[in-house]
Amino acid sequence: MKNFTPFFFAILLGAFARPVAAQTSRDAAEARVAYQQANTSASARTYRAAMGQQPAGFLGGNAFQPGSLRTFDGRNLLVPGLRYHAGLHLLEAQDSVELDSTHFWPASSLRGFDFGEAGNPDQPLRRFRSRLVKEGSAGTRREFVEVLTAIDAGPQLLAWFYAPAPDATPNGKHPLVGTLLAGPGTVGTEPLRPLEPSEASVLRLFGARADAVRTFATGQHLDYTRPADIARMMDHYNRIAVVK
Repeated sequence: MKNFTPFFFAILLGAFARPVAAQTSRDAAEARVAYQQANTSASARTYRAAMGQQPAGFLGGNAFQPGSLRTFDGRNLLVPGLRYHAGLHLLEAQDSVELDSTHFWPASSLRGFDFGEAGNPDQPLRRFRSRLVKEGSAGTRREFVEVLTAIDAGPQLLAWFYAPAPDATPNGKHPLVGTLLAGPGTVGTEPLRPLEPSEASVLRLFGARADAVRTFATGQHLDYTRPADIARMMDHYNRIAVVK
């Protein structure tokens, strides 16, 4: 794959330069710098070499999938193909003008991205957003996470964070594993944190509305150990939490 074309690069810089309502100018400027740094000739060569050496690090395989980019100015840019390398925490996108050219997007350069499209049963939509994440004693960092709740900006958000397993399997590989994360849905300084899928841990997220969520979960026969059911509880909480 070649680097991004100058034409498409100009389009992307134009997107960054547009007025940004929900993002500070400093955040937008940092996103632009992160994108540019990831796509210098030296960085791009390093990323391509690393991806070639770690083919198992791609989420869902190394084939490009149709999707879209969500930029900091609120735009949704359709692209011919995307692939996400969870080992490098890096998104690679095909150029819309020259398909054999690609460009790289670290988590600090995008609001997020989508695989597939809504309503397509052959390629169901998978939503990934850039969020602050904190795991154990590790520091807070920005990562792409897969959103499980109906919206990604509600009071509560549930998501998967994918990364290579720390311990190798007998064949020497590090398979990708998902960590369930929960936290504030609004973009801010509070990170998402690992969530134990248990009744006590889940209900603790809902504060004074825990009893209301418990009643909903019981009525819907939801399981506190199933991420899909926890997401439904959060969707219910997000609806009632905004009621004055």
